[in-house]
Amino acid sequence: MMIRRIIGLGSTTALAVTAPLLLTGAAPANAATTSCSQLQSAKNLSAVTYADRLVRAWGRADTAATNCYASTAAARTLYAQTTRGGIHWRRVSTEGAAGTIYVTYHDDARGGNLTIGIQNVGLRSASGWHAAYTAKFVGEPKAWNAVQWSDNLVRAWGRGDAKWTAYYATPRAVQQLHAIAAKGGAHWRRISAEGAAGTTFTTYKNDVTGRMLRIGISHVALSDGDAHAAYTVEYW
Repeated sequence: MMIRRIIGLGSTTALAVTAPLLLTGAAPANAATTSCSQLQSAKNLSAVTYADRLVRAWGRADTAATNCYASTAAARTLYAQTTRGGIHWRRVSTEGAAGTIYVTYHDDARGGNLTIGIQNVGLRSASGWHAAYTAKFVGEPKAWNAVQWSDNLVRAWGRGDAKWTAYYATPRAVQQLHAIAAKGGAHWRRISAEGAAGTTFTTYKNDVTGRMLRIGISHVALSDGDAHAAYTVEYW
């Protein structure tokens, strides 16, 4: 089995377990190089269809299509959340106001909402592109890479936060953590992270007891936008 070590994680990487979660976004995607003319025409699309296409493109990390449907500002908002939106967005409402149709989606995995504002057909550019000019998230937790996800889980468990522990981990992993302790404490320090076969394994050492904890994070779950991406726990 080939193991890829993630660079930049050393023994000095400590977890501030008692600190609040820092909800920082993913890095913005690079500008698309594909011409919008290569995509299916956007002229005269209904606002709902337009928004659906944008959310699907962002969900699958199709940067080229996302940048064609969205304005620079709207794309920046989406990418600040994550470069891959995932597969769990469900359209729940549509309403119009002052030349704009607002289409709202609910994330069935992580629980938040996303509202996209689309210009009415008559107000769009001749090409029809970049008509999604506003995007707003409400109640949507930020996306994380595998190591950040694992760190947040250990912080939540460390402070005895059952809600966020259950969000980051599968029921089985939560059960494994709670079998160790209901409140993991503030002394876990990340010492390594390794990727293998679709999983990142992040290892922590407790600087008081000397015990070790390893969390396995599913890459597929993160890519799909799932909650509960931490699926395995080892403790020794």
